[in-house]
Amino acid sequence: MKKIYSSIFLSIAAFVACVMILNSCSSNEKNQTVTLNNIEFTLEGPLYSGSNPAQYTYQVDLKSLLGDQFVEGGKISAASLKSAKISSTDSAANFDIVNSFVLSLASDNKDVKMQELALLNPVPASSKTVELKPSAEAKADGFFAEKQFYIVLDADLKEDIEANMTFKADLVFDVNYK
Repeated sequence: MKKIYSSIFLSIAAFVACVMILNSCSSNEKNQTVTLNNIEFTLEGPLYSGSNPAQYTYQVDLKSLLGDQFVEGGKISAASLKSAKISSTDSAANFDIVNSFVLSLASDNKDVKMQELALLNPVPASSKTVELKPSAEAKADGFFAEKQFYIVLDADLKEDIEANMTFKADLVFDVNYK
C-alpha cells in the first residue's frame, strides 16, 4: 500500500513540476521602457508657503505607449518609475523657493490606491532641473490598467508668492506586459 501512495505521490510531483516548467517557458511577458515627456504642471497663484499640488490627467493608450510591441488584448502586468526629472519652464526661474517635490499617481478607481512614486527633499538651491528619487516599493501597474489616471506633483514652497509656477516633467517607467 505504501508503494502505491509513493508511486502516486511521485507521479503527481512529476506532473506538477512539468506544468511549472512549461508555464515558465511559455510566458509571453515582455519588458519595455516607457517615457512620458513634457508633462506640464501649473501651480495657480496666489501660492502659499507649504504644500501646493498640481495634477495632470494622463489618458492611457497602450497602443501608443508600447508602439510596435502592442498586442490587441495585451495588459501591463507590472510598472515602476525608473526616473523623474522636473524642470522649470521659465528660463530665468529656478527652484530657490521650493523645499521639496513629491510625485504621486492617483485614480478615480477606489481599488487603485494613491501611490507616492518619487520625492526630492531638499531641492538644491539655484536648481532649474532636478532628478527626483524614485521609491523602490511603489508600483504603478494598477494605474496603467485604467482608462486614465492623475499624475500629481506637489511642490512644498518656502514662502508665499502671487505668480503661477509652471514645471515640466519627464518620467521613465519600466513596464512588463503580456
